[in-house]
Amino acid sequence: MRTDSVSVIGEDLPRLAELAAPFRGVTVESHASMIGPLTLEFAALLDGRLEVAVGLETIHPVAAAHLNKQLELAQFDRAAAFLARHNMDLRVFVLLGLPHIPPAESVEWTVRSVEYAVTRGARRVAIIPVRGGNGEMERLQALGDLMPPTLAQLEAALDAGLANGPAIVTADLWDVDRLPGCDACRASRVARLARMNLTGTSEPRVPCSVCV
Repeated sequence: MRTDSVSVIGEDLPRLAELAAPFRGVTVESHASMIGPLTLEFAALLDGRLEVAVGLETIHPVAAAHLNKQLELAQFDRAAAFLARHNMDLRVFVLLGLPHIPPAESVEWTVRSVEYAVTRGARRVAIIPVRGGNGEMERLQALGDLMPPTLAQLEAALDAGLANGPAIVTADLWDVDRLPGCDACRASRVARLARMNLTGTSEPRVPCSVCV
């Protein structure tokens, strides 16, 4: 739900706040450019605390331009500052394995994007591996512009991301079985990531004689 988009108009906000009344916290998703007066109005109507989720995706300039999200870092910075100024929380999504980022640099740019979000006040950051299934990722892979992220890269990104406390950094594990990785130790490694998502505490890597 985007509180400032045409899909949610100001006159709907009281009813939405009424529906959200039983909850101590409410999360809405918005483009950074849409965060403004209506966001503030909605927050004032809520009994609980408002958190706004924003897709930063990446701070890599080339990859960001190809996403065509029309999001400048200055826009993101202004939105983050607005939320902080009005005592609202910021949740951020960053992507792992984007096209136009060399695979060897993928984890580095994901971690840098996490760090960027945290320094702008993000209290929660989710690392989301890029997934296929819509045809576009498959097309880019066929052209050589995309190398799907691996389970090892997701592990490395979360391991590094957890150093950004007190922010909560997690790995999105939806469809994680589609990420390339060793079948012998996959289940244990995914379980490790799930535990780290819950505890926010790093754990030693899972040893495996097959993929060493």
